[in-house]
Amino acid sequence: MTIRALFLPALALFFSSCLTGDTKCCDPLGSYSISKGLYVEEYRTFCAGVFGELIECYITDSATFRQKIGSYDEHERFRAKLNGDKIETYNLQSSSISDTVERKVLSRDDLWKCHHSDTTCLATSPLFGKNTIQCDTNFYPAGSYKTDDGYFVAQVQYKCGNDYSNAFFYTDSLHFCIFIGVYIPGNLNNNYRVRRNNDGSFEFYNITYRNKFDTVSAQTYLLSALKKGGLIKVCK
Repeated sequence: MTIRALFLPALALFFSSCLTGDTKCCDPLGSYSISKGLYVEEYRTFCAGVFGELIECYITDSATFRQKIGSYDEHERFRAKLNGDKIETYNLQSSSISDTVERKVLSRDDLWKCHHSDTTCLATSPLFGKNTIQCDTNFYPAGSYKTDDGYFVAQVQYKCGNDYSNAFFYTDSLHFCIFIGVYIPGNLNNNYRVRRNNDGSFEFYNITYRNKFDTVSAQTYLLSALKKGGLIKVCK
């Protein structure tokens, strides 16, 4: 028997065991108006935690009719709009694209001229922007990745009062450290990358991530036909 033949049944058993219990649910998530007296209601009908969820969407006037017009999962967004007698619905998927808003190139000699030890690096001026971190205690490792030349781009999170900020460093984790910039957790701006070039120079990038939405499906309903369907129960 091949490894693949052994692996697939075990994988299926693993996921089925993780999904034990009733994953059906009917949690109201709220409603929003798309026209005067016309609302879209949303209900979570599949609740599997990290394995996903499903939200069903209904169009209603809250009194005489309620009809299902779509659904979406945790990777999508759902939009509906009224266009005359038509209800136009869209399922959208989001992704992000990166834009370099600032770039700096340093030679190896320049890099070593402005480096500091790990213990004093936070007190220096960053390559990008200003140092807005007002304390040097209560810090937590917030992730790092190793570059091609064996150094690290590391984040350290500082909690100053009720504010959290991440400092980005280019470092060997011992005696060499360059303060790249400050990042506010959850923000799309001020993300940093480092690349070593073939000529021995180093490129530092300040990157902004931008959200992009793509329509993956669309459907149109006649409002007059939906009204004839009556006031159905949700989560059927």
